Amino acid sequence: MSFPEEKLWDHINDGWSQMSFRQRKLWEMIKRLPEEWEVPGYGLCWVVALMGNKVIFYDHFEEGFARSSWSQYGVVDRYQSGDDLEIAVQTLLNNIAD
Repeated sequence: MSFPEEKLWDHINDGWSQMSFRQRKLWEMIKRLPEEWEVPGYGLCWVVALMGNKVIFYDHFEEGFARSSWSQYGVVDRYQSGDDLEIAVQTLLNNIAD
């Protein structure tokens, strides 16, 4: 992994500080200790949250938190560009509400 876990925690903590109360409630339910997963064609990434078949991972190339589906544990289905953590969590909240 070319991106250090210590720096990842800085981004997670910054994102948490920007979250609304509802976002924090969801975050507390879906967060996980960072774990390296494979993004086919791109290498490894840090997965920070799981909700059903959705994953939030840190994209260190674009320095943001991306969302994707997953069908095999340890493998992100597809690469997507990232957002701030609170935006990634809000997107999952919006999906729940729909």
